[in-house]
Amino acid sequence: MSIEIRRIGCVRVSDGPVYSVQLEPEYWDAVLGLEQFSHIIVLWWISGCDTEAARKTLRVHPRTPEGAATPLSGVFATRSPKRPNPIGLSVVRLIDIVESTKSIVVDRIDAFEGSPVIDIKPYMPSSDRVHCPRTPEWASGLPHAHGSP
Repeated sequence: MSIEIRRIGCVRVSDGPVYSVQLEPEYWDAVLGLEQFSHIIVLWWISGCDTEAARKTLRVHPRTPEGAATPLSGVFATRSPKRPNPIGLSVVRLIDIVESTKSIVVDRIDAFEGSPVIDIKPYMPSSDRVHCPRTPEWASGLPHAHGSP
């Protein structure tokens, strides 16, 4: 069985910094109603790590901002870009929707300029939030997103 994933747009990083998702024109109608949400989930292809070797990587030492030593972990227990299907996920704050450029402006995104975007979903607190999540010790020092303590 093969799976076909369509590129719906790409990540744009400008000076400032200004981050946006520039949609392909044929997908612009799909943003109707998105302006009602404060945050969105952007799924993107980690094209910089899309190599046969990276796709065969199943265990890594997770990276931390401080470069601290971490235990060997399976890629499904990490956010490593090296994985069987290099799909990135970013929860971002929606700043603006600009019809003239077919762009969705966001506060930040941990993708590179030109990264292919494969889907956008609204952030729904009723289904996307986890109360009291459990994480491994090595992840306890990672920064919190969107101003959370």
